[in-house]
Amino acid sequence: MRAMKNKRFKWLIIPAVIVLLVAAYVSWAFVAAAPVVQPLKASSKSSQTVPTASLPWPTTGQAAIGLNDLGVVATYGTQKPSPMASTAKLITALCVLKKYPLSPGESGPTITLTPADVAIYNQYQSEDGSDMVVVSGEQLSEFQMLEGLLLPSADNIADSLAIWAFGSLSNYNTYATQYIKTIGLNATHIGIDASGYDPSSTSTASDLVRLGEQAMENPEIASIVDTPEVTGLPVVGTIKNVNFLLGQDNIIGIKTGNTDQAGGVYVSASKVTVNSQPLTVITAEMQLPSLFDAIEGSLPLIKAAQTNFAGSSISDSASGTMVGKYLVPWSGRTVKAVTSQPLQLQTWGGSQVSINIHLSAISDKTGKDQAVGTITASSDLLKESNKSLVVLNSLPGKPSKWWLLLHPEYVIHF
Repeated sequence: MRAMKNKRFKWLIIPAVIVLLVAAYVSWAFVAAAPVVQPLKASSKSSQTVPTASLPWPTTGQAAIGLNDLGVVATYGTQKPSPMASTAKLITALCVLKKYPLSPGESGPTITLTPADVAIYNQYQSEDGSDMVVVSGEQLSEFQMLEGLLLPSADNIADSLAIWAFGSLSNYNTYATQYIKTIGLNATHIGIDASGYDPSSTSTASDLVRLGEQAMENPEIASIVDTPEVTGLPVVGTIKNVNFLLGQDNIIGIKTGNTDQAGGVYVSASKVTVNSQPLTVITAEMQLPSLFDAIEGSLPLIKAAQTNFAGSSISDSASGTMVGKYLVPWSGRTVKAVTSQPLQLQTWGGSQVSINIHLSAISDKTGKDQAVGTITASSDLLKESNKSLVVLNSLPGKPSKWWLLLHPEYVIHF
């Protein structure tokens, strides 16, 4: 009799436990939080080429454009080594300052000119080179010699300065040849002089852009080439900058050159602001018919290079453009993730921009204007980026109690 009671009690326990479990589940389901919803794609990457403006390249010769610290970004014509004329003096200045560096405001050692320096002057004058009058016994500081080298582009000062610094033009050639390798001027050749007057000094427009970048990174050179004139020199008095574009259209330098063999050569540096940051644009033109053609003819290219940034201000997506989506399980609806505002980034026209989208999970508590992710545009060239928030275009809504009750896979988490 007792055995039968125990058996009946056991059979009653099982339904009771089931009822309790069901009641517990129903209670839990009715108070459970809605599950989080993951995006169909949490992250994505893409790239696009920024449209480029039309660049007014010269009709003859070769040319190149570069950005300081970033190298050459555009070229025109065959980049074949050609006589570089007085732009070679940038190499002379860099080599001298590497061996005898100057601190800001420092004039450097005093150089006493000799009859040999006067002979160099007379030789260049007889060959109709650019020169600066010197006399034996005249004393000029290293900085003043650099001014004579870079402003009136005096050929005799180039050779005299190189001989003072290195002992001979041959020694200078050896030093400069090694130096240009270290700064990546692989298409440039150092000739028999330090002035570039002899056609044996050759380069390409691309290399001249790289040379211009190096020169503008040197504070002494950058200061000198941005100076219209210098007064108070002991013999010649006043010297003027040959670069007559200086000060126009944000131009801050850099070097002119011309010979019968080279034609007109011009390397320019100008300032532009991109993404609130200052940037130096370097242009180079070679093998132009004359020095005037090289300088004046560079102006349209310089202007176009500066505005090629403004024209490449990109909008990857207008406000409200879908960049991702969520499938809401309790409603079966698709909720879109959209940009909150246009995403813009300035970079060089023709360069690549990387687009990265990252989305996070949402829930029934996520608001319509609440950020659920980001979209980032990054300039592969300028190493700049800009970010915009991603929001939902509609509310995901809340699941009903019955939906939660009927979907234990979303309610019960182990």
